[in-house]
Amino acid sequence: MKINPVIEKELKTTMRGWRAPFLISFYLGFLLLVIYLFFLANDQLSSYGVQSFNPRVAINAFNTLALFQLLLLLFITPVLTGGAISGERERQTLDLLLCTSFPTYKVILGKIFVSIANILLLITASLPIMGIVFVFGGVGISNLLLLFVFYIITALMLGSLGIFYSTIFKKTIVAIVMTYLTIGFLSIGTYILMGLFFLFVLQFSTPENYQIIAFLFPNPLFGFAAIIENTSSSSSIFGSLMFDDGLTAKLAWMLNLGFDLLLSAFLIFISAWKLKPVK
Repeated sequence: MKINPVIEKELKTTMRGWRAPFLISFYLGFLLLVIYLFFLANDQLSSYGVQSFNPRVAINAFNTLALFQLLLLLFITPVLTGGAISGERERQTLDLLLCTSFPTYKVILGKIFVSIANILLLITASLPIMGIVFVFGGVGISNLLLLFVFYIITALMLGSLGIFYSTIFKKTIVAIVMTYLTIGFLSIGTYILMGLFFLFVLQFSTPENYQIIAFLFPNPLFGFAAIIENTSSSSSIFGSLMFDDGLTAKLAWMLNLGFDLLLSAFLIFISAWKLKPVK
């Protein structure tokens, strides 16, 4: 099986050495510290807390780590992908890459994979820590696998977005800023648009589920809320993200992941077409 040369070259230069193992060790240690402080804040580490351990605390710890991983994707991916193409252009190595017979779409796919590989490696390495909650129940293996699939597809969408702006703009900083602005619109702007619609059109009447989904299906936070719907409770910090029923939550995350896949395919196609020397 022939490996994409871009992926092979980038992985050899980024994964060799001490930085990758150190980053993984530091990240896993940080997650363990987060879990320790979470249990400590909920009085579950004292002798009295162990005797009356509340499994709900473990599930809320799982949701907290899951949210932290999503925020990691949203804030780190633009930095890693924003300079993938524009950085080659600034180093004046892009022309050498395009002079080869290598298709541009493979260049784009290779850059996306390498850019998000480190983040996906951190998320994969953290799965055993998040699986600690299996000891206490309340979260099944299907919940963890679905959450991991959500991370992969969301990372693909964010990486495609960063690569797209890196291809369009010549400066890395401009590409990164535009990526953050687009993510901000998807994450916060959709809520603002929905609020304005409810304010001026519905005039504070109770919205229907399909109206909420119609505004928020592109929102990664909305998709995350649908994924953790089975493990959230009204007494946790995720209570405001809950849905009326499981069917609505399933429809929400399916639409969100479908949107991410379609947007990723479109952005990859446009980026490859824009990068091609002769259009």
